Amino acid sequence: MGHRHDQLFQLIFAAPEHAAPLLQTALAPAVVQAIDWATLCRCEPDQRSRRGRRTICDLLFAVTTRGGGGLLLYVVLEHKSASSRFDALQMLEQVTAVLRTWRREHPREPFLPPVLPVVVHADQRPWRSPLQVRELFDLANVPAALHRFLPSLQFVLDDLREQPPEALRQRALSVLGLCALSALQYLPAAADDAAAFEAWVATWRVVLQQASRFADETSNEELFLAVVDYVLETSDLPRQIVHRVLDHQLTDDAMKKKFVSTLTQTRNEGRDEGRVEGRNEGRADLLLRQLARRFGAEAAKAAEQRVRGAVAAELDRFAERVLDARTIDDVFGTADRG
Repeated sequence: MGHRHDQLFQLIFAAPEHAAPLLQTALAPAVVQAIDWATLCRCEPDQRSRRGRRTICDLLFAVTTRGGGGLLLYVVLEHKSASSRFDALQMLEQVTAVLRTWRREHPREPFLPPVLPVVVHADQRPWRSPLQVRELFDLANVPAALHRFLPSLQFVLDDLREQPPEALRQRALSVLGLCALSALQYLPAAADDAAAFEAWVATWRVVLQQASRFADETSNEELFLAVVDYVLETSDLPRQIVHRVLDHQLTDDAMKKKFVSTLTQTRNEGRDEGRVEGRNEGRADLLLRQLARRFGAEAAKAAEQRVRGAVAAELDRFAERVLDARTIDDVFGTADRG
């Protein structure tokens, strides 16, 4: 389940046009004003630790500040079944890997660039982990004279759980960004409840319609279809119920066609009988969309037989690789992943 959340988040927000509004509404106004957002661009996701071990960062962007300096923005989605007290330590490790990679690529630079970590929390459970590494130490039992020697990396928490639907709507997000966040935050709780699923579709119908039209008018059709895939694959309801809800709630014929067409492709009677073919087919469809967007339609078509012949575990493994692979062979190959 976690891979599906990460896939959608990274696929949508890898594009600066969707990432910039997300970050601009998550960061403090003073920080937003200090950044020249027109310079935002995505960096390679591969990072290396001290021993050269490969570390995959979720989303890494480079940007120029108003003062002319550089800044790296590290953005990660947290959607866990169980929170960890040591999330801040994991963030410190990722930021260190980012800085070590930068150092290798810029050996003559005398200074390191600042890295601003941002965690987007999409889950029904409250965030309980400390927001900085300093809080992981038992400071009450550490002599005060030693406190200044302890690491103190702090990250920004964009907690969607604390934002009801009306508050999320008020954020100046791109329509696809809002569409994706609404699905990531509110849909999983309605995954196996027909009334709740219908309420979610009704609540976000206008946003879905706007995103569908935006996709038709731009080159973002594959991104909207990824949202459609996520909505349908997240639902644990029988096919007939999902079809009824969509038919009842979706009033825009073009959007309804996208949902019903995808539902027909990704769901079959075998899923209602307890088999997993429908779910695997949906995963394969989403993976092929990602491959086409990353490596081109011809490369994805050439890989279709390999993808559709994969079992669930293989699809999960390919999904982990696709967003950071340099070539399509990296997705299916056996090269060392660190």
